[in-house]
Amino acid sequence: MTDTDALSTPVTLDTTVDQRMVGVRAAGRRLQRQGGRPWRGFFATLALWMVVGAMIGFFGAQMEALPGGQWFPLAVIVLVVMMLVQRAQRRLARRVAAHQPDRFQIALADDALVIAHDEAVSRVQWRSIDALERIGDLLLIHLRSFEVLIVPLAGLAPDADAWLARLESLSGRPVTVGGLPPVPDAAEPTQPWRDLASNLAAGVGLLLVRAKATARLKVSAAQLVWLLLADLLLTAFGSWLMVGTDSEFNRYGMASAVFWMPLILFTAWASARAAADDHKTLPGAVALVAIGIVGTVIQYGMMLGLPRLGDDYAEVSVYLYWSFFAWWVIASIVALARAQQLLPEQRMGAVLAVLGLLIAPQWLFKDDSSLWLPRYDETAAAAERDAAQARFAAVTQETILYTQPALLDDALAAIAPGRAGVPELFVLSVGGHGNQDVFLREVRAVDTLFRERFDAEGRSLVLVNNPATVHTLPMASVTALARSLKVFGQRMNADEDVLVVFLTSHGSEEHRFDLSLWPFRFDELTPEVLRRELDAAGIRYRALIVSACFSGGFVPSLAGPDTLVMTASRADRNSHGCSHSADWTFFGRALFNEALRETYAFDTAFEQARAAVAVREAAEGYEASEPQIALGEAVAPVLTAIVRRLQVENMGQRRMAGAAAPGRATR
Repeated sequence: MTDTDALSTPVTLDTTVDQRMVGVRAAGRRLQRQGGRPWRGFFATLALWMVVGAMIGFFGAQMEALPGGQWFPLAVIVLVVMMLVQRAQRRLARRVAAHQPDRFQIALADDALVIAHDEAVSRVQWRSIDALERIGDLLLIHLRSFEVLIVPLAGLAPDADAWLARLESLSGRPVTVGGLPPVPDAAEPTQPWRDLASNLAAGVGLLLVRAKATARLKVSAAQLVWLLLADLLLTAFGSWLMVGTDSEFNRYGMASAVFWMPLILFTAWASARAAADDHKTLPGAVALVAIGIVGTVIQYGMMLGLPRLGDDYAEVSVYLYWSFFAWWVIASIVALARAQQLLPEQRMGAVLAVLGLLIAPQWLFKDDSSLWLPRYDETAAAAERDAAQARFAAVTQETILYTQPALLDDALAAIAPGRAGVPELFVLSVGGHGNQDVFLREVRAVDTLFRERFDAEGRSLVLVNNPATVHTLPMASVTALARSLKVFGQRMNADEDVLVVFLTSHGSEEHRFDLSLWPFRFDELTPEVLRRELDAAGIRYRALIVSACFSGGFVPSLAGPDTLVMTASRADRNSHGCSHSADWTFFGRALFNEALRETYAFDTAFEQARAAVAVREAAEGYEASEPQIALGEAVAPVLTAIVRRLQVENMGQRRMAGAAAPGRATR
């Protein structure tokens, strides 16, 4: 018997359901490729990117109260959906695979591929074979009808290689490996710089989810080291651009800069272990670092570039930034699965490894230490200390012990009573921390805004701790706050007026609002104390705005049907912008100086401000503060009535101004 005759002899093969499932999935992928269009992938990617960002932006506020904030529940939801989809796909594939024959005979004839099962014989003409694909120890024979025949190569031993060669010759189709580009051989001669450029180009393709991008990967331990060094240098350069040219290196920031490197290796190893092949660790690590470098470049570009779009595009910028981050995570999962040539049954290991070992640790244990810090100027620091001593000398003058009670009495006496039948705002602005002028500037600006734009002239009061104002403005203490609230309660119409209390200062993790002015020691202001004094003053409708770190902790104690509460941060997050030289904090600027100059509605202004704050924080590399809001159902219509009155009055003023303009006839 000749070799050709031996290869033409029918061979009996047995297949399992899992093996047939591999064939079903391969046929599905081929069908998708055949029906696709190049431009569809781009638009599908863009659409998915925007949808994920919109979900984060839309559902963020609703998820704030859940354990772990908005990100942990969102990650859980995405993971559960992915698992349910995969489970449904597996059940469908298993159902289809179960209807295929588990035992059949196959033979190579000169004119056709002969297949026999259940006493039925079919002849598949060679021209009907569209592709030959090898996945592991399985050969998939794809037919033009999008059917697939699964051939376990173990059943062809010891003539498997010769059998495959004759199949290729008769069908005219080469056998491709796995439907995925092969992992490059680590033993190939290396050219470090060229290989590094190839890996960076592969990172671009991986971020675009290009299947052929893995073919450009140059896998070696040396290349992994070069890529890690390149990313470290890129991070150093990006943080230098963020801080500014007048900066100095901060060696303590190295821990934050290299924190993710062992996580990359651990992620690649865990995914390889899920596939029961430790040799896949190195290709996975190279792919993750390559796509990470490209993502870092884009991320720094967005942080530096998005603020230049202006405040009009603040909300869009937030969606773009976080949508890209979500897409980056998804692309990393796909890149890891492709670089390690994971079978469909093994890909959930890559998903869990990336989300659980790479993303979650960096998110939960984020360190904001930068590799660069503003340069320290000893002369300027000494001058600043001298100025601080001179600044607080005014506070120690004994005359303030007599002028302060009179200042508070005069300010309270000037509060006008509310007008019956006219829903109005009364405003109390409190600047707590006396060592930074930003709080003084902020309460003054907010008081001016409400007097001029919100018709609060004669119904507003400022309490502030600052050495420059101890002889002109009443200081902010719990006692002064309680007296002021009592007077406001007496002057307001309880059923139609709303008291706006704006508090700006530093905050603590214990949710204490800082009322400090050296050398005085004032009582602590907590959410419970503020609630008690508001209740004691008989003030029904309240709009409470707290701009401080950890101010989200004020929401549970102050929220209620008659109350609107807005805070600059989550209960466990810092707020930002408390610079001595600044005119506004981040939240104060976004809410008062921007949003409330365009709208009278507090809830609308808050949403605009939250988006603007997120953009500025991302641009400057701060952890997101995530401002909070709680709007009571009873106070909402009262605020709406005030908004409508202000809108009508503003429209009337515009018409009068237009009628009185030069060149127009008046009656």
